[in-house]
Formats: sequence, C-alpha cells, structure tokens
Amino acid sequence: MKTLEIILRLINIIQSNPSSIQQIPWEDLKLCIITELECRRDLYPSDQFHSIKELIQTRFLTLKKLLSIPDVPAAINLLNEFFFAIQFLPNAEYTNAIAEEARYNEACLNHYLNNTIIVLGDSHVNFFSGNETLSFLPIGNGIDICPNITSNPFTVLHLGPCLAYNCNKLNTSTLFHEKVDFLCNNFIKPNAYIICCLGEIDLRVHVFRQTEIQHKTYKEIVDDILAEYLFFLVSLKKQGYHVFCWGPIASQKEICPIDPSFPRTGSETERNMATAYFTQQLSLQCQQHDIVFLSIFDQMITDDFHTIEEYLSADHCHLSQHAVTLAMPVWKKYLPSF
Repeated sequence: MKTLEIILRLINIIQSNPSSIQQIPWEDLKLCIITELECRRDLYPSDQFHSIKELIQTRFLTLKKLLSIPDVPAAINLLNEFFFAIQFLPNAEYTNAIAEEARYNEACLNHYLNNTIIVLGDSHVNFFSGNETLSFLPIGNGIDICPNITSNPFTVLHLGPCLAYNCNKLNTSTLFHEKVDFLCNNFIKPNAYIICCLGEIDLRVHVFRQTEIQHKTYKEIVDDILAEYLFFLVSLKKQGYHVFCWGPIASQKEICPIDPSFPRTGSETERNMATAYFTQQLSLQCQQHDIVFLSIFDQMITDDFHTIEEYLSADHCHLSQHAVTLAMPVWKKYLPSF
C-alpha cells in the first residue's frame, strides 16, 4: 500500500524537521486514506462504511487543530493511528476476492429466497437490471452481476461477449459453456426461470463476415447459428428449467461512428434484415420446443429496416432504459412476478 509508505515518510520528515509540518499537503493525505477505504467499500455494510469515513474526517479535523498550535508530537501520534489502521486493512489482492465472494453469496441468496428470474448472456443482459450504462461487478469464475436498481425480479448475470454460435463449444475465449455449467451446478436453483440473451454480437460482427468467407447467404449463416443456439436452449430445458429466449435488438445506425469496442460488418439495413430472419426463425423453433421467445425487435425498426435510434443507449449498441416501455408489456404477458 503506497499510503503506508507516504505516512512513514511524513513521520520521518516531521521528526527530522518539525517546522515542515506546516508545508505538508494534508488534504492530499486525507484523500489517499479515504481512497484506501473506498477500494474496500464492498467489505462493509453501508452504514458501517459511512461511519468509518466520518471518523476519518473527524480525526483530520483534530489534526488540523494540532497543526494550528502546532503540537508536533500529537500530530505524529495521530499519523501513527492512521498507519496502524490502514495496515490492518485487507491487502487489495485479497479484497477483490472477498468482495467477489460477498457479491456471489448475496446474489445467490437473493435468487433462492425471492425466486428471481435468471437472465444470462452477453452484455445485453444489462438492460434487465435497470441500469442505463453497462454495470458489471465480478462475482467470480469470470461471471459478473448487474446490480438491479429496479423492482423487477431479475438476477442479471453477464458471462462475457458470448456468441450464440459458440454456446455449445468448450474452451472458447469466453468459456460460456463452462460458466453455464458452473451456474447450473452451484448458483441457479432447480426449476428456475432462465432468460437467455445471445445473438446480437453474431449478427453485428460475424454474419456478413462469414458470408464472404464461406460464400453462403446470410440466411444460411444465420441457420448455422440458430442450430447451435437452439440446441443450447433445449439442453437447458431438459435440465428442468423454465427457459425463455430474449431476441437480439436492432443494430447500430449507419451514422454511428465506428467504435473498436463494438465492431460491425454489413450495412445497417443488412444487419437488421439478418436480425429479422434470425428473430422469425428462432421464434418458430422455440415454439416447436415449448420455449417462450421474447422480442421487441419489430418495434425498433422502420418498414425499410432502419433502426429507431431513440431506443438505443449512448453507446449506440445496447438498449436504453427508454425501451422499457416496449419490453414491459412483453414481460407482463409471459413472465411470472409481473
């Protein structure tokens, strides 16, 4: 911890040159100490965290009075107090693991006690949490929880930039298959309701790239993706879960600047035409297997397959919370707890 080194150095400076006590940037030191505490915020209940923070503020007010006298020995004693207090904080390398475990336990307990609906998939799961911007907190095993800021009964789990095409494969870059296995064995309760959210990345990035590589039509590429995705959905259903599928949303506008974080191939209308086909076919296939398909895609595009931008967030890729007005009637019609 750099703050410990700073405090020790300040003590040595003051002991060797007491007059320097007036030139030391004490506000900066206070900021360092509070930052050390902020890094461990998840370790404390909210009330306790704020009490500790107020205590630090109070002790710095005491330090300010000591400097006005000045009382050098008392100021050094107070610095020693800060040193020992920080020294007994958990090291940052352990703090993250402790915080992840705490978030995991809290989310799992909430799911079991309140019978929440699991939402799992790529970054588009964030929409279900009520957050306008992406908000992922690690809970271990490469899985994130999206803090739910609404009263909606969802437990929102982000498994990385996963592809529908790869959802049945082991040892992919996102380890989606392994993460789902872990959740089914350790987190998701038997007979739970699960909403799966995959496909937007396939459609935005890969479909029209693969049409060129494989010399196939976009419908043939989409059919290949759907074969993998449906197999995954059916396999979840066979485990006893109530499986739902959330369809991909409309694609980025053509006028949206290229963002390396959200690459794309094909034009806006081409991607939306592929998404329309994906949506139509997946809906039919889900119906054949008694899986409920949920989608607001048709309400997000014009008749000529352009995206209605008002439903996209500031990153031009994910759903804005403005789209809740479209989603809520669908949720109320098909999901429990609404």
